[in-house]
Amino acid sequence: MKGVGTAIAIAAAMMLLAVAENTIAPWAPFYVLYIAAATLLPLWLRCGPIGPRGMGALMWVAVLAGPVLLQMLTGLWLSVIHPALLGAAGVTAESAGSPFHSFPAALSTMFAAAAERWGREPMAIQMVYLVLIVAWAGFGEEIFYRGYLHAALRPKGVAFASVVSSLFFAVRHAAQLALVHPYPWGAAASWCAIAFVMGLFMSWLYERTGSLFAPIVAHYIFNLIPLAALLLS
Repeated sequence: MKGVGTAIAIAAAMMLLAVAENTIAPWAPFYVLYIAAATLLPLWLRCGPIGPRGMGALMWVAVLAGPVLLQMLTGLWLSVIHPALLGAAGVTAESAGSPFHSFPAALSTMFAAAAERWGREPMAIQMVYLVLIVAWAGFGEEIFYRGYLHAALRPKGVAFASVVSSLFFAVRHAAQLALVHPYPWGAAASWCAIAFVMGLFMSWLYERTGSLFAPIVAHYIFNLIPLAALLLS
């Protein structure tokens, strides 16, 4: 199950599963089957060492400071760069702030749709969703996208493995908005761009250390920052 073609097919199937669990599954937008599959498959195949290794002083700086810089870049992208690109393309400021183009607005719309489905307040859905993502994604996504997919694609070259695994990682994040109708293609593309850059950084950490420890820790830090901001607000 580690061949390049097999790995790409599995990654595509996982993406479709994520879409299904954010649309037709009665528990949408919460992942259940996706989380189980993404976690158990790499553990079953024993893909990639998880223990700390290759962690010199510079790598610790990268692991601790990298996620903070990525969050700063995310904020800059969402608040300045992406709106400026939309404006240059002729999109009005009002449209640029709509759920179709704006990822924060689309995410709020998704929480509202999920809250209506579950009969709960949007803030309650948002909190449970973020806690679930923070608790699982740092470990689960890294062992799947780096420990399994990146490792399986590596015979084609480090650059190929990094780009393709990061692309799948990015596109999977578009499934988070699948409850929004009509589907917010602009917001999804914006979020995919952020996730792609993050995926490349995680692949770099994985290659530099030869272990999943560094990307797992960095991923947790990246996800904890917005949750901490929400709790403090």
